[in-house]
Amino acid sequence: MQSAHALAMNELNKIRENNITELERKKAEIRTAAPEYSKIESDLMKGGNALLRSVLHGGKDFEKIKNFIQEKQKKKISILKSLNLPDDYLDEHFNCDICHDTGFDENGKKCVCLKALTMKYIDINSNMTALMKKQTFENFDFSLFSPVPDNSGKSSLDIAKTVYNSAKDFSDNFENGSNLMLKGNAGTGKTYISSCIANRALARGKTVYYQTSYKLCETLENVKFGKYENPDELSSAVSVIKYINSVDLLIIDDLGTEFITQFTAAALFDLINTRLINNKSTVISTNLDFDSMEKLYSSRFTSRILGDFKIMIITGGDLRKQMFEKR
Repeated sequence: MQSAHALAMNELNKIRENNITELERKKAEIRTAAPEYSKIESDLMKGGNALLRSVLHGGKDFEKIKNFIQEKQKKKISILKSLNLPDDYLDEHFNCDICHDTGFDENGKKCVCLKALTMKYIDINSNMTALMKKQTFENFDFSLFSPVPDNSGKSSLDIAKTVYNSAKDFSDNFENGSNLMLKGNAGTGKTYISSCIANRALARGKTVYYQTSYKLCETLENVKFGKYENPDELSSAVSVIKYINSVDLLIIDDLGTEFITQFTAAALFDLINTRLINNKSTVISTNLDFDSMEKLYSSRFTSRILGDFKIMIITGGDLRKQMFEKR
């Protein structure tokens, strides 16, 4: 998993290479159709070199050389016309006319095309499913929540609106290691809220990585104990581990569903603690209460959560069931 910037630059390099290959194909096509073109091509190259030498030596024979090049250009266009091809058929082609596919404009600033490609790979690196990418604050469905108050006097809809506003505020403003834990029973919308947060973070240009606690711990354990026989799989897993330590926002879903061992408990603590030290933000969702969390992991793990994470409780019925019935 390379950085989004590196992946974007790789794509631009491929675009340039493809355009060069296509231009060479066109030239070969013309050489076959009009053998005299090879001589004109050679003359133009010689003329270009002569013009450069002329400039370096005070402009001697500059006009003569320039006229020679112009004459050869006319013959080149004449050949293209005879083949019913446009005058610019053999011109260099660029996908981006601003930076000529280099990624940087004439002032050395990032081009809009490089920014767009970087955002594309930030999105790809997020590890979110197609469904999760559709779950946003903009299309949040409040109709799934009951407006009927419970014994506390609050309804599922009231709680959903509170959670929505807090989560939206977090996603719009998280910086410098601010963290969030979403607690609630299965099906109450923790993953949905996590998706909304992730999509808003991506829209802000932040790097995001989503993974279930089960898969995350499996990756950490497999790398630690050398369970990857395929070198490519090992390299990919190592890259993921490096990425989750540096990503702007890490989302760990369903904490407590993994197979918990002494190693996984310690590895999760080290990951969260490292991110806290490096001021990187993390969102964790779980249906564990704090007593269970302490027994499964450790008191220092729970202490980190209580001390450095904003806790958000989500209550209500099973949203998956309600979404299914609404289809």
